[in-house]
Amino acid sequence: MKKSGNWRLLFSGAKTGPENMAIDEALFLQSEKSGFDGTLRFYFWEPACISLGYFQKPKETLNLLRCKEFGIDITKRMTGGGAIYHHAELTYSITAALPSPLVPVNVDESYRCLEEFIVRGINNLGVTATYRGKADPKDKSVYCFVRPSKYDVVSGGKKLVGSAQRRNGKLFLQHGSILLNLNDLNKMLSVIKLDSDVSTAKKDFKEKVTALDAVLGKEPKKVEICKQLVLSFKETYNTTFAEESLTKKEANLAASLIKKYTLSC
Repeated sequence: MKKSGNWRLLFSGAKTGPENMAIDEALFLQSEKSGFDGTLRFYFWEPACISLGYFQKPKETLNLLRCKEFGIDITKRMTGGGAIYHHAELTYSITAALPSPLVPVNVDESYRCLEEFIVRGINNLGVTATYRGKADPKDKSVYCFVRPSKYDVVSGGKKLVGSAQRRNGKLFLQHGSILLNLNDLNKMLSVIKLDSDVSTAKKDFKEKVTALDAVLGKEPKKVEICKQLVLSFKETYNTTFAEESLTKKEANLAASLIKKYTLSC
């Protein structure tokens, strides 16, 4: 494979929801000026946070008093889709300037291409993962992870990784969640305004969604997951990596965007 360029690798650690989303937008907006062909970022969420899709409204989607009671942050994403509860997960983002050899023009094909490294990396952990292969556009569940998309990464037919994209001219972002465990499922279902009763929603969720601890019999360490994903990215796309931090301009821009992504209970 032809070399696909020199990429930047960012390990952001655990941050609040608004901080994480502000950094993703800053990387997106500055992707033409990063000095790299693209950026692969890994991050976590602390405290637990619910991110809403671009078009969702907090009061219509969430039990805000219960979010406050549990100390759950609320933010929004610059990508669409439904609500996502973030805590026991590893989140990644990919930002690049277009055109990019890693980002096909066709949206479906770009999902398939950019999630190939995830499928391969997760398989290297001992998981049998693949693409779902079909979507269900009629499913408009309020919770994003139960909505089946063509290029969801699944194991045993259950969704393990969900991703979303944003494009604006020459700017590109894809970010997604890799679930580590479902220990907070009851809490998550208690703060989202559901289309059904909790017991039905819980059954539906467990039938459609899984996590790494369930398919491996144990929860892998985050550092090992990151290691396998970085190796897989390099091998899949024939890239080189430089482990860096945000530029001063990116950091300042992210700081200025935090308020935009802070939604109160």
